[in-house]
Amino acid sequence: MNRKHFYNNTVFRILAPIFGGLLIYFMILMFFDSVNMIFENFFSKEILFVIVLTFVFSELIRLCVIFLNKISFFNRSLKIRIVFQMIFTSVLSVIIVSVILHLYFIFVEGFSYIKTELIVFNSLYLLAVIFYNLFYFSLEFINLKNEQKIIEERRMKENLDLEIQAFKTKINPKLLFQSLETIISELHSDKKSADNLVSELSKIYRYTLDNRFNDLVLVKDELNSLKSFINILNVKYQGNVKFNIKIAAQCEESGIVPATLLAILEQAVNENIITGSLPLNISIKSLNNSIIVKYKINKHIICENDFNNRIKFIEKAYNYFSDKAFNIFEEQGFKNYEIKLLNIEEEN
Repeated sequence: MNRKHFYNNTVFRILAPIFGGLLIYFMILMFFDSVNMIFENFFSKEILFVIVLTFVFSELIRLCVIFLNKISFFNRSLKIRIVFQMIFTSVLSVIIVSVILHLYFIFVEGFSYIKTELIVFNSLYLLAVIFYNLFYFSLEFINLKNEQKIIEERRMKENLDLEIQAFKTKINPKLLFQSLETIISELHSDKKSADNLVSELSKIYRYTLDNRFNDLVLVKDELNSLKSFINILNVKYQGNVKFNIKIAAQCEESGIVPATLLAILEQAVNENIITGSLPLNISIKSLNNSIIVKYKINKHIICENDFNNRIKFIEKAYNYFSDKAFNIFEEQGFKNYEIKLLNIEEEN
């Protein structure tokens, strides 16, 4: 129950005075009478009076809290609110209890000297005021803490959305330059091959632009885009980059963050030495509800950080959807990427 509803909840407003009144009544009996007399007086008119008094007390305290909520001055600082609410509710408690107690003893019991009764009743109800406020402000602190967490998470989500959006719309200049170099090289030897490479490169960037606003794409669409990049690599590295792709049909209908496989392949190609004696074999397979990308590590002496940053963006994107959805690990000289497949929900 949050702070806005605990003092407006109907069940709470009815049950709290009953149980509170019974508790206060037992404490009064223990003060004035012996413990053995508690059950003798249990169904007397005094207990009804205490319950009614507790109900009036709790309702007026509740209205006081609602009144303070509507005054902006008391809500500027929690410390100010605590001080003023404790003072207001305590003064209100003394007034309520004193007035009702005087009326009861004058018109029902027939006498007016009730100094001891006033001290006892006011002491007990002031104690009730303290517990009421402790309960209220404990909820207040919990809600403030939760609201701060929500604000922080919302801000983190907004920042992550911006980063992911920037990643999806960003055209990798190094991929572009390397592809253009390959195309220029092919122009001198095979113009038809160069034309095909231009077509393949355009498919890659068309796919990137078409999915710049999509959080997820189908695996089969990602694989189709990947084929264009594979064709460019086969020309550039003279067939020394080899692929083994085995994706189950049901996995092709699952979701994946756009450009995930493309970024991984860029990372693999740019961090490894690729020659006729050291070919790069890349395996892309489906396993249960994941895709595993695996290749042997033959790293350059100096690795470029730009591609590592692209992988970090991908990792952030998957962490947004699910914990441990994107896992990177090295095992027996091989680098592995484990990508959890996600469900794509269709919008109505």
